[in-house]
Amino acid sequence: MKKNEEAVWQKIIWIILMILLTVLIIGVAAYFYGKSFRDIFMLLLIVAAALGAVLFSLLQSNIFGTLHYDNGGHYGRFVLTFIVSAVVCCALPLLPNDGWAVPPLALALTLFSNTVTGLLSYSLLLGICVYFSAADMLIFLLYFLMGCLFAVLFERLDEAYRTGAPMFIATMGYTVGVIGKSVFENHGALTADLFIMPIINIFISFILLLAVLRFYCASVVDKEKEGYLLINDQEYRLLAQYKQEDRQLYYNAIHTAYFAEKTARLLHMDVDLAKNGGYYHRIIVSECKKQGKTLEQICEKHKFPPQAIRLLQEYNYKSQNMKLRETVAVYLADSVVSSIMYLLGKEDGKKEDTDYGKVAIAIVRRKIDSGILNDSDISLSDIGGMEKIYTGEKLYYDFLRGE
Repeated sequence: MKKNEEAVWQKIIWIILMILLTVLIIGVAAYFYGKSFRDIFMLLLIVAAALGAVLFSLLQSNIFGTLHYDNGGHYGRFVLTFIVSAVVCCALPLLPNDGWAVPPLALALTLFSNTVTGLLSYSLLLGICVYFSAADMLIFLLYFLMGCLFAVLFERLDEAYRTGAPMFIATMGYTVGVIGKSVFENHGALTADLFIMPIINIFISFILLLAVLRFYCASVVDKEKEGYLLINDQEYRLLAQYKQEDRQLYYNAIHTAYFAEKTARLLHMDVDLAKNGGYYHRIIVSECKKQGKTLEQICEKHKFPPQAIRLLQEYNYKSQNMKLRETVAVYLADSVVSSIMYLLGKEDGKKEDTDYGKVAIAIVRRKIDSGILNDSDISLSDIGGMEKIYTGEKLYYDFLRGE
């Protein structure tokens, strides 16, 4: 476990805090809105059951490694977001439903867990909001579907943090939904006052959308990039020491990282992750043997990001199938580099007319035919892109020959 990740006891405290505060907040709100004690009791029973489903989804997703980014080690982010969202949803019934700027809450809950857990949490809190306001089912459907739109569009942010197109689609979709609802409720009669509350709603939602994405970028995306920036430097001590100790292993790492990075960049994978795997896929094994430690211990010592650890586990543990596209990129790059370096070593300075582009393609196709990539997320389109990369590297193969 990384030092900055939460311990098990901390996660338990966050879960207990989430249950107690959510029940308290909703119970107090129900009393404030004049609900009878019988209604409050029934409401809290339903809320407790729904909270159980949310927590089950969170824990199960953590066990199977399907939480986004490093959320499995940071329950606090999700719990605090959930509690703030609960307070907001309990206060919103005081406003007309045209002014409920709630879809950004679905985005925040999703980003700090995963899509299923986030939308399950959002549906619970939105249902409470609709219940307190005595709004009809169409209001719930409008805001729930808009929340789904926000969550799905931004559920995975790539290394370039591209948000322009998703932001435009989310804003336009929300604008059409909110204004269309107001026009429909007014029986098609258009007045200036009709658009005031929806426009304020859209503006606030857009600001909240920017705030959620900015905070997430600062707390997660940029934080991981800083980690990669350090360990992906060729002068980093774990990599640089092999330049003297084992030059063959060092150059294998350099060349594998080159192909893995180029593959990731052209095929829209995580470039930092692929490059990191190219550098350390074999070096990490060498370090484990030298120090008598596990792969996870070495990675923890050097502060590898969670996805980097997962890639190295998939690459080196035979019991763990390759799933990540970046793992496949590193695996094929290493296979090509190792084979070509071996053939170049056999040439022993003699000039050969070997077409290393064809050799690389033959290696890639043999690996595919072996079935080792059957469980991975790699696509036929990705494979075709990789073959084009390896056939177009004649100058680099000449460079390898000249080393």
